Amino acid sequence: MPNIINQLLIKEYVTRFKPNGKSIVAIGYEGLDVENTNRLRGQLEERGISLVFVKNRIVNLAFKELGRPDVSAICDRQTAFASAEDPVAMARFLVDFKKEHDALRLHGALVEETVVDSKGVLALAKSPTKEELKGQIAGQALAPGANIAGALL
Repeated sequence: MPNIINQLLIKEYVTRFKPNGKSIVAIGYEGLDVENTNRLRGQLEERGISLVFVKNRIVNLAFKELGRPDVSAICDRQTAFASAEDPVAMARFLVDFKKEHDALRLHGALVEETVVDSKGVLALAKSPTKEELKGQIAGQALAPGANIAGALL
């Protein structure tokens, strides 16, 4: 049975990580200095991505309580969860930030109730974003009409 502080943390994590369509990328920040950690937080906030520093065992208890997948595989040492509606844009930003700050570690992600490792985060970063997919679908839907209009002219 967790102590009172850990129980409060579980409640906080439960309210923060209720299934609401947001994806999570787990990062390791132990090698980042304070200045770069604050820079990361600020840049994430500008993009509408929240960052929460978590206690691994406690966040796993909260996820178990929520009925969400076990995230212990992506919780290693000091862990923070970045969460956003668009997992691809978030993964792209974190991969780019890692290129500049090698100390940042990408542990893995939880995308649509599926846990992926760090290679999965890299693959996710190479995927098209929701907006790009919408544009591709719209282009494909409009292409036949454009072809007919071009033939008629």
